[in-house]
Amino acid sequence: MRRPGFTLIEALIGLSLSLFVVAAGFEIFARAERSFQRLKAREEAGQAALAALDRIRIDLLHSGCGLCPEVALGLFPPVEVTGGELRTTTLETTLGLAADAQAGDTRLALVSTSDVTAGQRITLRQGPAGELRTIARVMAGAVLVDAPLGQGYARDAAAVSLLELVTYFRDGATRVLRRRVNTSPAQPMLEDTAAVEWDLDSQAHLVRIRLELDTQGVHPHDATVFLKNPALAGGPGT
Repeated sequence: MRRPGFTLIEALIGLSLSLFVVAAGFEIFARAERSFQRLKAREEAGQAALAALDRIRIDLLHSGCGLCPEVALGLFPPVEVTGGELRTTTLETTLGLAADAQAGDTRLALVSTSDVTAGQRITLRQGPAGELRTIARVMAGAVLVDAPLGQGYARDAAAVSLLELVTYFRDGATRVLRRRVNTSPAQPMLEDTAAVEWDLDSQAHLVRIRLELDTQGVHPHDATVFLKNPALAGGPGT
C-alpha cells in the first residue's frame, strides 16, 4: 500500500514548475520595471522641455521691458537670433549720473556702481537722441565705457539704463540647452536636446521656438511668442 505524500520525481517536477513560475514572475516584473522607467524618463523629459519653454517664453515677453524709448530710437535690438543663439535684452536697473557727461568722455561718474559689472551694456538717452555703450571697467563711483560719447548728457535730464542680456544656445558637445545672463557662466536648462530652433519675424514681432529631444517617444515642443514691448515701442524687433 502506497504511503501518503510525494515521490521524489513528483517533488522534483513540482519544484521545477515552481521555479518556472517564479522565474516568469521575475521576468514580468523586470519588464514592467523597465517599461515604468521608460515612461518615467519620457514624462520627466517632457516636463523639463515644457519648463525650459516657459523660461524662454518669459524672457521673450520681458524683452524690451522698461526700455520702450530706447527701443523706439533703435539703440539696440530687444531680440536677436544669430548663429544659433537667441538673445533678449531688458532693463536690469536705472542708473544716475553723478555729474554731467560731455561729448567725447569715456568716464561716466555714477551715483552708484554696486549693480554694475564690466562687460554689461548701458544706454544714455536725453530728449530724442541716445546711444549704447559697453562698460569696460568699473571703478569707485564711475565706469569707463568702450567708446567716447557722441554727445553730452545733463545729470538731471539724462536717462541712464543698465541692460540685462540673456542668451540661449545649444552646446553641441553635450547636447545641453544653456542660458547665460550678461557675462555670467551659462547654466544648463535642458539636457539631451536633438535640435533647438529659433525663428524671428521682426515685422510681425513674433518668435517661433522648437525644441527636439533625443528621448524616445517625446514629441517636439513648439511655441510662438508675440514680442509685446517691441511692438508697443514701434521699434525694430531685431
